[in-house]
Amino acid sequence: MNTRNVLIICYNFPPIGGGGVPRPLKMAKYLGEYGWGVHVLTVDPTYHATLDPSLLAQLPSDVAIHRAKELSLFPRGGQAAQPVVATSGDGAAAQRASMKSVLKKQLVQFLKKAKPYLMVPDDQILWMPGAIKLGREIMRREKIDVIFSTSGPVTNHLVARKLASEFSCKWVADFRDPWTQNMHTSGIAWRENWEERMEDQVMAQADAVTTVTATFATNFLKKHKQRIKRMELIYNGFDQADFEGLEPSFEAPNKFHAVYAGILYQKRNPRLLLQAIRELIDAGEVDQKDILLSFAGVFDYPGYSENQDCVEALGLGENVRLLGNLPHKTALGLMKGADALLLIGDVSADAGAYIPGKLYEYMGIGNPILALNKPGEATEIIRNFRLGQVADPEQKDAIKHAYLELYKEWKNQGHTDGEGRGSDFAERVRPYERREQARQLAKLMDELTSQ
Repeated sequence: MNTRNVLIICYNFPPIGGGGVPRPLKMAKYLGEYGWGVHVLTVDPTYHATLDPSLLAQLPSDVAIHRAKELSLFPRGGQAAQPVVATSGDGAAAQRASMKSVLKKQLVQFLKKAKPYLMVPDDQILWMPGAIKLGREIMRREKIDVIFSTSGPVTNHLVARKLASEFSCKWVADFRDPWTQNMHTSGIAWRENWEERMEDQVMAQADAVTTVTATFATNFLKKHKQRIKRMELIYNGFDQADFEGLEPSFEAPNKFHAVYAGILYQKRNPRLLLQAIRELIDAGEVDQKDILLSFAGVFDYPGYSENQDCVEALGLGENVRLLGNLPHKTALGLMKGADALLLIGDVSADAGAYIPGKLYEYMGIGNPILALNKPGEATEIIRNFRLGQVADPEQKDAIKHAYLELYKEWKNQGHTDGEGRGSDFAERVRPYERREQARQLAKLMDELTSQ
């Protein structure tokens, strides 16, 4: 019998998929085991393109999900206006319709450029009015003991701050990424000053702040030591249940098969890796017929083609397979059948402070990792747990060495399914399981509510 209730505030929640979803999803899944009734305040996913409804099946039946409508700057969820076809003899109407379509497109383009100046602190701020309204209804109807808001987006914390100030309950503000110390900032001085003040207010009001890496925790404490009442480190992790009975998908027999599932963009791209592989082929150290690289997710953003152009320029078209967006379970199956799991990190100077959530899924899979990451906590985990090879994402020779080591291992031993990680592998990575993170959060909330 759950005697206490928590309201998880998270914009990104199934059926929306993506990298920010697993933490709140798994907390909602497992907190009930530790005596907490779970309510989730999230967005109505009507306008979201990346949906994976299968994720909802993971939740216990007693988890209550509340969905708030989101306002939109863009007509029909931001989609371009559809062309209007007029009948013959209706030239004036056709001209008016054409002009209206052009004006609508121009308005959309203007709003896209203006967004960084209008949408503060992030693009999800238009969800805040509906979230606060619905949140008030939940707080009045249910006995909520703790609010747990997890970002990004940081709008989640603004919603939580408003509700926590109006109702008598504890508040835990969880940061999967830094806010004002993030490597991705707007570069707009007045906006950044405003966000500094917002962050100060959140840190001062929250009863506890949690984050996912030791570096983040240290940086938060340095900046907000006088404001933060309590700081706790709760790592991200993987859910062992996701891998039970998992069958490999998209296999590549007799190929050294490297897999990446996720989003690539300018500061996180595979082009230096592809160049390194091309040079290894040309040097005769790798047989081109032996290798395959599969990319699931976003290879090039719409309107861009740098990665695809690189593949073609290097003559690797037969060696690179693009699979597009896949359901989470299918993507896990893709990873299960891989000989190397690619972890491609950002090239920003402070990228080493981040631990990609993908690393924990790779732990659960157990296959060798090829990590192109700046030195930091993620690379230390890979080395300490003997999970694979590490190389700086800007050092081509280091990338060549790391790729070649895993290729040679495959060549000498054939496909490995993770057994090479050691018989004690599962026990060594147990502290990073999602159930353990839920236990830690439940313990924190127990202590806060007993004060």
